[in-house]
Amino acid sequence: MNQKPKITAEHFYKFFQCPHWIWYDIYGDAKQKKHTPPLLDIIYKGKVSEAEKILSQRKQFEQVRPELMRDIEEGFLATLELMKQGKNIYHGVLMNEDWVGMPDLLEARPGKSDLGAWHYVVYDVQQSLELRDEFRFQLVFYSLILERIQGVRPSHAYIIDPEGNERAFLIDDYVEQFHLSLAQIEKILEGEKPLPFLKSGCRRTPWYSLCVSETEGCSDVSLVYRLSQADQRHLYDIGIKTIFNLAEADVNDLRIKLEDWPFDKIVRLNNQAKVLVSREPLILKKGEFPSVKNEIYFDIESDPTRDIDYLLGILVKSGGKGNGEYHYFLAHNKEEEPEMWKKFLDFLAELDDFVIYHYAFYERRVFDRLASRYGAPESLVAKFRENTIDIHLKLVESAVLPLYFYSLKDAAKYLGYQWNDPEAGGAESVVWYNDWLDKHNNAVLKKILKYNEDDVRATLRIKEWLETQAPKKSREKLEE
Repeated sequence: MNQKPKITAEHFYKFFQCPHWIWYDIYGDAKQKKHTPPLLDIIYKGKVSEAEKILSQRKQFEQVRPELMRDIEEGFLATLELMKQGKNIYHGVLMNEDWVGMPDLLEARPGKSDLGAWHYVVYDVQQSLELRDEFRFQLVFYSLILERIQGVRPSHAYIIDPEGNERAFLIDDYVEQFHLSLAQIEKILEGEKPLPFLKSGCRRTPWYSLCVSETEGCSDVSLVYRLSQADQRHLYDIGIKTIFNLAEADVNDLRIKLEDWPFDKIVRLNNQAKVLVSREPLILKKGEFPSVKNEIYFDIESDPTRDIDYLLGILVKSGGKGNGEYHYFLAHNKEEEPEMWKKFLDFLAELDDFVIYHYAFYERRVFDRLASRYGAPESLVAKFRENTIDIHLKLVESAVLPLYFYSLKDAAKYLGYQWNDPEAGGAESVVWYNDWLDKHNNAVLKKILKYNEDDVRATLRIKEWLETQAPKKSREKLEE
């Protein structure tokens, strides 16, 4: 008789990235699995390498002795002994039947339980306080194991970010969704393959190429950008299973059948399906940009495992001429981050008649983080915020491209831009940065800088392309 597979927190992480990840790990051809460097795995999971240090600044805790962690069962028994003493525990092991979890911190709180005059709650250290499903449901999982062990369900679970800020949420608000997700995970573990579905989380799995090929193989409607799994189910219910079905559908008919969907969403998804079928871009409106003396293209590189924003890269294009000149502000370590930030603020203070272009929300988020951490004059904060334009937003509101995703790399590559290292990405640059810190190899630093320069030049490429595009005139207008 086969032993029932253990359910771990990692199953919930993988499930919310891509349900096929769990299935391929068990039933897939290992030869088709892409190797993921350990550091990339940590980055994708939102973990922080200095979790112990961050927690120790706010909490007192004990660790299970290494000699008692030779296997999961021993680790659990050692954790249980500390729990019976009411100790706070870092990286303890929780077990009950086929459920196994290892939260960053088990904290004892006053309140009666089977353990004594206290009960436990769980904490995880994450890169941000954003409560994404993959983090939330792992914490719910830990909390429900605790309930089985101590006889009391914790009311809340907690996330701590690298700044030591905490965020709590109510466990009971998510228990029903948790059990629905758990049931799906159990079916996958038993061999039931999930429906084809392509999502951005698939890109963080070692099976991404298989996800793409299988979804493309049946032209599944999930190839449409920003279409959720719930959207996929709704469309399946009305007989739309492929991009061809969606492209051929009448939007007014869809409006009747999908009455709870906003009409602009229906039009957007229909347009995206049409473009995927035709392989030709659709221009919705002309991209309009301010006429200024100085165009600044801005991109940031960060290492979330070390909680450092180590590179602020800019491309300065003045007078509307030339290809622009690349500059950067670099922090060799955490101690140099404040000085890097000061130099950037000095650069910002000197700017006049300018606009700063960036791609997606990250640069604005990091600017706010650094301003909060190290300070900035209100006038400069306002100057930055009032003169920044998100090229990603401009792109998606102006054009529909035959792409599954609209990342900087996807969009710029489609428009002909080539990175010096075609395999490079933000996560890979973190690996290089760590390599550079360890080995002090200037060739690695040059690689990081070239990647960052490619990012700002790719942003410029998209902006300049948008400036040249305009909607095609309709036949009716031509006839007039």
